[in-house]
Amino acid sequence: MSLMTSKDITLRPEIKAIIKWIKPDSRVLDLGCGDGTLLKYLQDNLNVTGYGLEIDNDNIVKCIENGVNVIQTNLNASLRA
Repeated sequence: MSLMTSKDITLRPEIKAIIKWIKPDSRVLDLGCGDGTLLKYLQDNLNVTGYGLEIDNDNIVKCIENGVNVIQTNLNASLRA
């Protein structure tokens, strides 16, 4: 399965809100980035430098295939005391 198109991603209300907050050429850290759709959009359209954190192996592969920087981690385990 491929990433959403730019048109598809900007139709989602939560994504529209996030995109408005991001300034061109900024740095972004996406926690739980999934397949990297948001970061890919931001890289291509706002020239951001971004990293995603993700636990799922399939999503990590999709990120890498689409040129999205991703780090595999379990955020829940990292937050436990």
